[in-house]
Amino acid sequence: MKPYFTNAFGIARNANGQGRTVELQLDFMLQYMDAESQMTKNGPVAASVRKSEQLTSVLMTRDGTVALISLLRKTLGAEFDEIIEFCEAQDEMGR
Repeated sequence: MKPYFTNAFGIARNANGQGRTVELQLDFMLQYMDAESQMTKNGPVAASVRKSEQLTSVLMTRDGTVALISLLRKTLGAEFDEIIEFCEAQDEMGR
């Protein structure tokens, strides 16, 4: 039985001619291991296979994106700033 939560995300951005974000598409996916078997001439062979399945996709406007960030900031409080600092540090390490 597959769980009903997401553990992987995807994002796509749509910008206007000036490069300003108009929409964001957030994809919520589930990645899990599944057992599969296949019959061969030497008998059945079982293997674990990584599966990725899209659960839903949400299209957000720029205003919706701002509202989501604001809601996350209010909900998480000081932890939000810690998360942002962590993300920025990861970005710096990747450069």
